[in-house]
Amino acid sequence: MTDLFNRFDIDNITGVLRQRGRPYGIEFGDMSRLSNSRLALETGEFARDHGDYHRVHMALFKAYFTFGRDIGDRAVLRSVAGDCGLDPNELMAALEEGRYTEQVRRGSDAARRDKVTAVPTFIIRGCPAITGAVNETLFREALQGAAAALSSATDNK
Repeated sequence: MTDLFNRFDIDNITGVLRQRGRPYGIEFGDMSRLSNSRLALETGEFARDHGDYHRVHMALFKAYFTFGRDIGDRAVLRSVAGDCGLDPNELMAALEEGRYTEQVRRGSDAARRDKVTAVPTFIIRGCPAITGAVNETLFREALQGAAAALSSATDNK
């Protein structure tokens, strides 16, 4: 594990995540693996096409961050999809044929162009990007600043 996260103090990061997630009922388990999330992202797009993105997204988040499951493993994705009421066989067929591979690649390319380096990242026009689990006060301040800038720009026209 240390060779995967050699630049980070994982225990410290996990502690911060737990502290920030606690008020919102988000539980973070121990960080024991670094999963390749490409197939999980494709699973999310499959769920979006089936009208159940949010539930699957939250189930994948919990599987990885709370229970430490490998969301790069097809068996885990199959299980999560089934638990969320999606057809796991249809998901496996979609992943096998690469139905969402290009869509995920385009999204990843766009994120790189926008210099997104972490998830979540929130971009509010005219403000620095907000990255990670941050206090909602930061969002309020950014939105108020953006609204003030927009109002000022509109008044000057």
